[in-house]
Order: sequence, then C-alpha cells, then structure tokens
Amino acid sequence: MKKLLLTLACITALSVGAYAQGYEFSIEGMGSVGPIRCSNNYFGINILNGYRIPWGNGLFAGVGSGMVTTSYLTDFRRVNYLDGKTDISRKRQPGNFFVPVYGSLQYYLSKDKTHQTFIRLDVGYEFAVFRFDWDRKLFDKSSCKHGMYVEPSFGYNIKLKGVEKSRSVYFTVGPTFQKCVFNRTDVTELAELNASGYPGTATTKTYEWLLPTIAFRVGWRL
Repeated sequence: MKKLLLTLACITALSVGAYAQGYEFSIEGMGSVGPIRCSNNYFGINILNGYRIPWGNGLFAGVGSGMVTTSYLTDFRRVNYLDGKTDISRKRQPGNFFVPVYGSLQYYLSKDKTHQTFIRLDVGYEFAVFRFDWDRKLFDKSSCKHGMYVEPSFGYNIKLKGVEKSRSVYFTVGPTFQKCVFNRTDVTELAELNASGYPGTATTKTYEWLLPTIAFRVGWRL
C-alpha cells in the first residue's frame, strides 16, 4: 500500500507541476463491456500525464492512475442432472473499487494537427481498494482480487477551436485483456435422491484468466 500511495503522489505531482514543452495532461473517462459472461464490466475516471515527442508524426509516452468500479464473475456453478438436464448459474461481485496504475504509449498516424488518428497501448495493474456491500450499505475492505491488464486501442483526437494549441478531446476503442479470478463448481446430481440417499458430488476449481472485454475511453487533453 505504501508503494501504491507513493506512485499516486508522483503522478499527482506531475499533474500540478510546471508546464513544460511537450508535456500533456489529460482527464479521461473509461469503461468496458464484456462480450462473454466471464469478463469484467467496469467504468471509472483517470488522470494521464506524459510527454509528446516530435518523432515522426508524434509519439506520446505517459503514466496514469485513477479510480475504477467493476463487477466480474466470482463463482460459476454448473449442475448436471442424470436425467439429461443442465442448470448453469453465475455470481458476480458488484461495487468493487480499484486503483489502476498504467503506462501509456500513443503514436499519431497523421500530421494533421486538427484531426489526428492514433494507436495506443496501455499496460497496467489494478489494485483492489474496497468493495461496497449494497445489501448492508457499508464498505467492505476484503475486496476481491484483481491484477494486470493490457489494452491496445485505436483513437481519434480532435483539436478544439479557439483555445490553446494543446486543448483537444479524443476517443479510443479496443480490446482489454484483464485478470479475472473465479471459482467453478461442477455438481452431478440425481433428479431425486437415489436408493442410497446420496444427491450427487461436487468439484470446485479456481481459475485466473486474462479475459477480453471491449474498452472505450473519452479524454479531454488540457
């Protein structure tokens, strides 16, 4: 936790520091929707700091952090009945809050200063902070595990008219591969108790996968 607080302090210092040539500061909203049932769904807000290097059409390198709330699968239960029926249930954990810390690389594909397309790669780690229990209306510090993510994306930057040269808005979209930790329980049951009175057997395994979601970001570059 001390290392995390130190990292956040360094990022904040960059945010309020003196403006240097090539320095860029952005505030971005972010979100993700899982195309498969095991994936994370999240939204949050980030602060991104970095420098744009006049190499080629422009290369940006920076670091960012913020706050994200997400829900993802924590339990998967499949019941196989001997009469041929199958019942599948999934449990998600809502209201989990994380602090992402990530590095970002962007390369601009066009020299047009008004409308620019770019490709971007974010690699980071999300630290579990707490979880909000909606049923009991309180914060639970035993937040679910989380981990690294990798997000390649394609973006479009639009310079705002009538303002300073650096002011613009941008949009990105692309896949995110995030760590997801969940348990899978396979249960084999009889539709009714057998002659010996045994309902069936159960086996539980834990999985940690980098699962894909479709991510998007909307940013305001100051």
